[in-house]
Amino acid sequence: MTALKTLLCVFVAGALGGLTSGLVVWLFGAIGLTPATGFNMVPDLTFGWMSGRVFASGIWGIIFLIPIYTASPLKKGAVLGILPWLSSILFFLPYKMDAGFFGLALGNGTPLWTLFFGVFWGITGTLFLARVCPTLKFR
Repeated sequence: MTALKTLLCVFVAGALGGLTSGLVVWLFGAIGLTPATGFNMVPDLTFGWMSGRVFASGIWGIIFLIPIYTASPLKKGAVLGILPWLSSILFFLPYKMDAGFFGLALGNGTPLWTLFFGVFWGITGTLFLARVCPTLKFR
């Protein structure tokens, strides 16, 4: 697989993970699940919110090239999903969204919910790669 095809595959995998996890974040907020369990982020499902999330997630897709758990997309996705989660709770939530340490201004459930969404992102991306780009060296 050429380098360009590899980069395209991992970008699409990350973007797809961002799209699906973004829809889950929105859905869980819209039905009241996350607010009821300590995560008070209920985003509006807008093009602006979703497009930023999808693009950033596509960039994060580069981490799918890390050669761990190459025989298990589920394990690989779950472990790699921790990296974007760490960036969320240590940088984006406290400094970009002014949501305090670990995003706790959004509720005490924020660290666990954002971990769930990060792992969901990772698993979605690695399952995509395993099915659509099976010749990728590090799937």
